[in-house]
Amino acid sequence: MKGSWTRAGLAFALAAGTMMLGFVPPAAAATANQCKVFKGYATFSPGVNPPNGPKNNPTIKVVGTVSGCSPTKLTGGSGNVTGTIKGTKPGNCSDTVKGGGTQKGTSTTKWKNGKSSTFSVTVKEGTGSNYNLATITGKVTKGLFAGKLVAGQVRFSAANNQMCVSKPLTKVTFVQTKPLVLH
Repeated sequence: MKGSWTRAGLAFALAAGTMMLGFVPPAAAATANQCKVFKGYATFSPGVNPPNGPKNNPTIKVVGTVSGCSPTKLTGGSGNVTGTIKGTKPGNCSDTVKGGGTQKGTSTTKWKNGKSSTFSVTVKEGTGSNYNLATITGKVTKGLFAGKLVAGQVRFSAANNQMCVSKPLTKVTFVQTKPLVLH
């Protein structure tokens, strides 16, 4: 699970879609919405190459769900997240385990009540032993919560025991480590 995908996240993460994962907003900022659970997966195209392979900059597609969102009346309490993230520089798996990369992209959350929110997001990878943590920040650019800031954090891991040793890494799963917050 190395390479620039980590940077892109997950979150990617992340990022994908929404509110993002892990950053706690200042106490002075009013919380517009908070989701207790954000989980899903991200795919890399092309895959992130093994350590001795060429460096590339894959496009990361994120698919996930959010649930436990409150206040429930604004969103229906849950939603589906999709997003596209791109790293800022090429890498391979050995680069990814170093962490510290940054990716940017967009995501959309389609809420259970039929409304949607579109986000611009930045995903920042952790470093050292926390290389697989992705902190997501951004802003809602369209739809429900337009103008609100988003923050959160996810941890990702290789899916299907893909270890990026002899074959490119093509998929990771992620779970949030801190509530997703819109403020």
